[in-house]
Amino acid sequence: MTTKQLRINHILLGDEDWKKMLTACDELGYNKSSILKNALQGYFKRYRDFYVNAGILDAKARGITSSEHFITLRDASEDALPHYLDSLPLFGQSPIDTIAPIPNEEGNKRKYNIVELSAFNFVLLRVGKIVHRDSYSQMVGRMVKVHLIDNWESVYLPQMARDVSNDYQ
Repeated sequence: MTTKQLRINHILLGDEDWKKMLTACDELGYNKSSILKNALQGYFKRYRDFYVNAGILDAKARGITSSEHFITLRDASEDALPHYLDSLPLFGQSPIDTIAPIPNEEGNKRKYNIVELSAFNFVLLRVGKIVHRDSYSQMVGRMVKVHLIDNWESVYLPQMARDVSNDYQ
């Protein structure tokens, strides 16, 4: 399986969510790179259908096959896609639409360098850029926030509690 890398100088995340990420790193053995990859993989596992459908809609609106669209996003960039035949498709409400934009302030900029993802999730991330029409820093931050909302109480905290309890239950 091929992995793809996205260069990203920083992600935008508020203090509370950044603290959760660092806690998961300390308590569960992640490093900052792997926790971000884990969060994005979890996000796309849960919301894959939305981004797959958005990719298909976007391909149709540009007059190309979904395979051509996928390969272009995987191997080139959004800029290499043909122009829309008519107008931007209506993608519907995305999973991050309910999350307010994270202020682009110095205190919310969490330094990163490279995000490595499977080729499929890399393409879904690029589809997200088309759908959300936002910077990767903002979009990834909001995706991580949704992932934490969905999983902090039900996945991360119970795993940390089991580590402390020294028991299976």
